[in-house]
Amino acid sequence: METIPNGGKVTPQNLDIEAALLGCLLNNGQLYPEAVEGTGLSEKDFYDPRHSLIFKTICDIYEEKRMPDILTVIDKIRQTPSELEESYVFELANKAPVISYESLQEYCDTIIEKSLLRQMISICGEIADASYSQKDSFDDIVDHATTKLIDLSNKRQVKDVKPLSELAQKELEQIMKAKGGITGISSGYDQLDKLSSGLKPGDMVILAGRPSMGKTSLAMNMALEIAKSGLNVLFFSLEMPSSQLVKKLISIECSIDSNHILNGSLESDEKTRLVNIGASICELPIYFDESSYLTIADIRSKAKKLDDTLRKKTNTKRTTPNRLDCIFIDYLQLISTTLFKEDRVRQVEYVSKNIKLFAKDLGIPIIALAQLNRRIEERASKNTVPLLSDLKDSGSIEQDADMVMFIHRPDFYKPVEERKNEAEIWVQKNRHGQTGVVKLRFVPRYTRFSPIDPSEQD
Repeated sequence: METIPNGGKVTPQNLDIEAALLGCLLNNGQLYPEAVEGTGLSEKDFYDPRHSLIFKTICDIYEEKRMPDILTVIDKIRQTPSELEESYVFELANKAPVISYESLQEYCDTIIEKSLLRQMISICGEIADASYSQKDSFDDIVDHATTKLIDLSNKRQVKDVKPLSELAQKELEQIMKAKGGITGISSGYDQLDKLSSGLKPGDMVILAGRPSMGKTSLAMNMALEIAKSGLNVLFFSLEMPSSQLVKKLISIECSIDSNHILNGSLESDEKTRLVNIGASICELPIYFDESSYLTIADIRSKAKKLDDTLRKKTNTKRTTPNRLDCIFIDYLQLISTTLFKEDRVRQVEYVSKNIKLFAKDLGIPIIALAQLNRRIEERASKNTVPLLSDLKDSGSIEQDADMVMFIHRPDFYKPVEERKNEAEIWVQKNRHGQTGVVKLRFVPRYTRFSPIDPSEQD
């Protein structure tokens, strides 16, 4: 075992397991696709450079659709400049233990684990060097470090191959449990649920619109309905204080004029409703974070901390284990990163990609609000219905999202009495279902979006 100079600490590695794995593959190349592929193991994960070269050679031979063995490996090594002695390859094969398929997979996991620990040490060394040099700001160092650590964490999450029988059984059970055609979390709006079949675990859902369209209000309406069904909701508000969001929530649920709440002039019937409904509002499982500066790492950390806390609490109102069920982010383009400082498009691409990865990692839907650019107003056709190309700063939002829906209020651009306070929710991308438009009624007094009877729609 080799040590590093600083304090004589042992570098994470296991040369015996590396040698045993390679020896088995040299003796029986047929084990490679069965035991190694799908684990995520690469030549960079080996500590001994000789082992790294031998493993890469085995991989190359298999990619050439040939079966690797000791002779093909040595022949290929001879074709490339290398100081590796052929006798060492024979030595690995001769000393290889007889192990099972399961043992080989465990060996792969061990080698990857040691590699990740070495990479962790390297990243921490970079953080320490940057901190000592003081050339970068604290926020820059933290953002750079957390980005690398998130990438390292994502490398570890290699999924095992599963048979159809196992996957199909799970899906059949979920389909049987679905109510009213909803296989995900209900948005609170039946017509929207019919299009989307609900907000799915692992999905990134984009709710976009121009300023003053009511994105935050619609998000609060959805969060309220989700929480009323007994599910836990985390709402990140980078733009608006949580006190304002709570006022919106009270206005929606108690049917109290939002202006009366702001100026403290509640009417007698509004006070009665507040007294009768206020206690139930306090019990809703909605959690707010109003930090105006948040990175992807911050969001991951806070969400996972809340999820861990909820899992430790008993909730007798639920038939499923208590956990974090849904996240709202208001809004995507306000999430901070110190990466790609001169390139706003790449910054938004980074944020969008990592929101999707986190939704998949946590296994819950994340609804991220997003701004649209001004091209809608400047469009020569005067068509103000948003398009996917109108998403501000990056096309990657459209690519990463599982569902993209736009909030559009026609009377905002061209007042027509018959369509006053009518809101259209345009679902223009949906990986799991249909696209289309859902019409809602916006009630400005209560910042409430209410369903419109389908018979009233055009």
